[in-house]
Amino acid sequence: MDAALERLAALESKVREILGGLEQSRQERKALEAKIQALQDELRSREHEVATLRAERERDGAELTRLRAEREEMRTRVEGLLGEITRLEATLQGVGA
Repeated sequence: MDAALERLAALESKVREILGGLEQSRQERKALEAKIQALQDELRSREHEVATLRAERERDGAELTRLRAEREEMRTRVEGLLGEITRLEATLQGVGA
């Protein structure tokens, strides 16, 4: 009978040990699930940030294109005005001569 009680006590001890390990595993699982959720949240945040930055880059690119076209238009107008000034100077020199 003592052997049976010892065997029962050993089995109870093993069951407690297994239950303790099971509880620890559950806690570790919950902690890992929380980390996964945090990483997924961060990933979504970064994806949103990337999308925002891409949209800004596209707007900036469009603005740059517009400004370059405006610069070329201004350059053409300045060249036209310089040409007109040259013609007027030539005319004035012809009148003054």
